[in-house]
Amino acid sequence: MALTNLLPRTITTTGASCTGSDGASNRTYTLPDVGVFLSGIDIVVSGTTLIEGVTYDFTRIGSIVTFLNALWDDSVIRFNYFITFGAAVSSALSTSTSLKYATPLMLSEVIGIRKDIPSWDVAGSPINEAVGTGTGSATTFYLDQKSVISDSYTLYANAVAMSETTHYDLNADSGTIVLTEAGVALLSTNALTASYSYYDNGMLDSYIQAVLSRTEKEVDKSINSTFTDGTATNPIYPIRTEIQSSKGIFEDRIITEFKPLKDIESALDGDITATATTISLTSTQGGEQYPTTGYIIIGSEVITYTGITDDDLTGCSRGVLGTIASTHSNGDAVHSTIVFRSDTTESTAVSWTVQPWQTSCFVNEDGLIYKFQGADPEPLTRVGVAERVKIIYLYGYDIVPGDITRLTLLLAKRSLMQDNIGKAIIAGRNEFKPEMLNADAEEISQIINSYIILPMGNT
Repeated sequence: MALTNLLPRTITTTGASCTGSDGASNRTYTLPDVGVFLSGIDIVVSGTTLIEGVTYDFTRIGSIVTFLNALWDDSVIRFNYFITFGAAVSSALSTSTSLKYATPLMLSEVIGIRKDIPSWDVAGSPINEAVGTGTGSATTFYLDQKSVISDSYTLYANAVAMSETTHYDLNADSGTIVLTEAGVALLSTNALTASYSYYDNGMLDSYIQAVLSRTEKEVDKSINSTFTDGTATNPIYPIRTEIQSSKGIFEDRIITEFKPLKDIESALDGDITATATTISLTSTQGGEQYPTTGYIIIGSEVITYTGITDDDLTGCSRGVLGTIASTHSNGDAVHSTIVFRSDTTESTAVSWTVQPWQTSCFVNEDGLIYKFQGADPEPLTRVGVAERVKIIYLYGYDIVPGDITRLTLLLAKRSLMQDNIGKAIIAGRNEFKPEMLNADAEEISQIINSYIILPMGNT
């Protein structure tokens, strides 16, 4: 398999993150890329490169690595490996920022501007950076390096890992650490140490995040869709209200502009009155699959909700968008896609009527909406009448494939090159090589073409 078909991974952790007791053998660590192909894994423990094999240092089955020899909690472990970019990216690799497809850590690795502390570039066993010593009141400390990469760092108070936000805040661009009250108490008068990665060319993490954020929008625009980790709790699918402007007719079917359409279907757990503001869903199809706010439809009633607690939709407003609040029974279907039809004629004001699921209409993931003619002979579309159908729906793929991560990284790399070409020209340097921008063009085109969804209107 060619290297261009692989995505690099580097994970730095300690023995304390492994199963088993301090100093025991056969301790295991589970890599976050569950269920994907791992290739060419290298493991370094406290500066020593391990050998794979049942008679050597470690074995690996899938994503589970077993250390055959004694492993101590304070041992620093670094995993280097690749995954195929056609595999799905684990949500465990997502950055703490709002980025969805790739992390600054991934980009720094791909373009070769990452340095690690502890470092294996020096002789002897690597150790964490000695940041300072607590005084029982001091709150501000500084790392030796600026340009820290987000989600790459761990701070230790007397070798005990601290929790970001709870114990400290870190400005990645400046390397400034500010301890909270709880962090000062935890550190006390002990040593503060750190492990982290940083950009060795001085780029700022905020800039890299901005480039990746801009690139993710470029990816979505290129394919006319988006990708969401549907395995996450309350996944953030984009919501769209679309009014079909078609004046024509196509087998009395409507096709949404964005696809795949994501209808979240559940069922009521118990009866509800017409005034209930909390709606319980069955545990097997519970609230964790819905965005934290949004719309649902039960029968002919549209309901909004503003929060989710376990399997309960909370803050519900009943009978919205011109519908009537009603009682509903245990087991009644709940959907996130809402279809309205206007029965008005040309040159009259639009008046929307909701279309109940399974009674009047049905929707599939291809964005195809059609109605049951037996229940209502009135067609969805009518020749010569615009704004006949309105749809409120979620859309997007419910997995982030590895090749979309790869596409994001390639486009981000190209964006960084373009930015630096501009800097070179402004500075009076002539360093531009046009062929550099075209190096990844074919791979970029292949990935986009494998996902692109062409907008389809109704005629």
